[in-house]
Parts: sequence; C-alpha cells; structure tokens
Amino acid sequence: MRILWYYDRYLAGALGAVFDRLFTIYCGCWLMIHTGRWSHRPVPFLNNWLTDFVFVPVIAHVALVLTRQYIVRNATYRYPLSYLLFAALYVSFIYEWVFPYYHFHTVGDPFDVIAYFSGSIFYFFVHQRSRILR
Repeated sequence: MRILWYYDRYLAGALGAVFDRLFTIYCGCWLMIHTGRWSHRPVPFLNNWLTDFVFVPVIAHVALVLTRQYIVRNATYRYPLSYLLFAALYVSFIYEWVFPYYHFHTVGDPFDVIAYFSGSIFYFFVHQRSRILR
C-alpha cells in the first residue's frame, strides 16, 4: 500500500507540473484547430501553422517536467537552446522530409519548419523561463 501511495504522489506531482497555463493554451489551440478541421471550417491562418508552432513546445514541456521530476530532480533545470533547436531539426526532418516521401497525403512545407524552430525558440525564451512553471 505504501508503494502505491509513493507512485501516486509523484505521478500527481508530474501531472500537476505539466498542466500549467501555457501548456493548457497549447492544448486549447490544438483542439480549436482540429475542431475547425473536423467540422470543415478551418481557421485560415492558424490552421496552417499554429499546430506546428506549438508542437515542439508541447513535447519539450512534457519532457522537461519528466526530466525535472525523475532524472535530474532539480525543479529549476532548463533545457539549453541547443537541445530545443535539435528537437525542432529532428521534427522538421521527420515530418517535412521523411513522411512526405513515404505517405502520399503529407506535403513538406518550409513554413512548417519555420514554425517548429519558432516554437522551440518561444519555449526557450518565454515558457521555460516563466514563473508559471514554478
């Protein structure tokens, strides 16, 4: 019983840290864009690049919370910009070069690459440094 309490306590702490205000805004943006797509009423400018902009911050934020909670055990640890830019490069390579080659319904878009890198820079300078995380 004590072991279950231990894991529940740390899992709840990690989930609470993940769902800060900016992460909730990311998820809300994603839901708004995809609801518009599913209802065949996409939001013109946002439909194209907003989900790509928030993709790296969502992944980086979940990874940062788990890294802080379980690996480095330091609540003030931050990812260096090089890690985030590498994540954007990796995502760009997979989604804009590899997937279009193997899946006929995807298209490589250089503006998506810009959105991935912009999102990673936003995460480094704004989200990761915000007091909302603490």
